[in-house]
Amino acid sequence: MSEEENIEGPQTADGGQPKEEQSATGNEQLANTNMQDEIILSAKQAASSAETISEAEQISDISHHSSEIKDMEVHHHPQLHHKKKRFKEYFFEFLMVFLAVIAGFFAENIREHYVEGHREKEYIQSIAEDLKQDVYTLDSIIAVRKKKDIMLDSLMYLLNYPDPSQHGNEIYYYARWAPRTYRFYSHDRTILQLKNSGNWRLIQKKEVSTAIQQYDELVRSLTVYIEQREESLVLIMYSSLDRIFDNRVFNKMVDGMGFVRPVDNPKLLSSDKMIINEFCNQVHFLKNSNLYFISTSSTLLNNARKTLDLLKKEYQLE
Repeated sequence: MSEEENIEGPQTADGGQPKEEQSATGNEQLANTNMQDEIILSAKQAASSAETISEAEQISDISHHSSEIKDMEVHHHPQLHHKKKRFKEYFFEFLMVFLAVIAGFFAENIREHYVEGHREKEYIQSIAEDLKQDVYTLDSIIAVRKKKDIMLDSLMYLLNYPDPSQHGNEIYYYARWAPRTYRFYSHDRTILQLKNSGNWRLIQKKEVSTAIQQYDELVRSLTVYIEQREESLVLIMYSSLDRIFDNRVFNKMVDGMGFVRPVDNPKLLSSDKMIINEFCNQVHFLKNSNLYFISTSSTLLNNARKTLDLLKKEYQLE
């Protein structure tokens, strides 16, 4: 046997390794495979255990949180489970609630009464201011109407002269003033507001409410009935004026808002007794209407002053 054969070692007949060596190598590979399987299995078991532990912890947390919520929901005063309320306690609680409701009701009632009382005072103050203006207006109108009554009386007297043309200056002057009407416009803004808004109930004092209503009715009778009748009489008078008086004379008499006497003695367009008599009758009815207006206005003026004094007395107005 050569040295090379001794160095390479024993071999099989087919040139391979001996069976013992092949067996040993197979065993090592099998051992390695088994060890890898055990490592993989251990890793899977560890992962499974970790997941199980995590799920258990989550379930434990949820259970603990749910327990806390239940504890919070069912937490009551310990005495409620052990001590039953007596009838007196229920009655006392009912009484406290009842008194609270009653107190709220009275508080609201007092507040509403205070608000309405304040509004009533404001309305009364405004009505008092309106009455003051009405008193001034009525006093002025009555004075002017009395002067007009004298003019109408003088006009009829001069037209019934045997020769009216001798007094042309006076007749033209009085005739031009005759159709003038002096209307009364009441300062009734507050009364109308009370009516239209339905707040008349705010006037709590019966005497005051009645006085204001009576004054308002007198105003309506003056402005609706008397003034309308007077206006119709004036319209009838215009036709007679056209037949008796010269318009050129009237134009010369105009002076701003008033009239002046003619500088000469202008003539009448007609001296017919029937035409003049017709005109005098119209002046007569107009004069009576004017007197009725003066009488009603005087009554209204006295009523306004009394009502104003009543408001000052009842509501301590200045």
